[in-house]
Amino acid sequence: MANRTRKNGIYLMLSDDELEILNKKYKLSGCKTLRRFIMKCILEKDIFVLDMKVFKDMSTNIGRITSNVNQIAKRVNSTGIIYKDDMNDLRKLLEKQGKDIYFLRKKLYELANLETTDTEEV
Repeated sequence: MANRTRKNGIYLMLSDDELEILNKKYKLSGCKTLRRFIMKCILEKDIFVLDMKVFKDMSTNIGRITSNVNQIAKRVNSTGIIYKDDMNDLRKLLEKQGKDIYFLRKKLYELANLETTDTEEV
């Protein structure tokens, strides 16, 4: 035992449901031992932390764009005039949205370790 490479142990308590899920996944994995399956899950899997701020910002921008389009449509229907400032504001929001989408696509390709991103820069 003195020559062991793995000297540290971990003890994990599971509920009956959690243990059942673990056993099902273990059987589906094809690993020869539960220990190997757990080691594979812990050491060979990447962990991703999602920053949801980008999605929140995109949702906010979509709301603003929708609101602006509705205001422009009401104004055009009542006056028959389209203001250049309204169109510029809408264009800026759409450009921001396009940049956010490009950023997300680029990040997703990076996370997937794909060599070609095949995304058009906005």
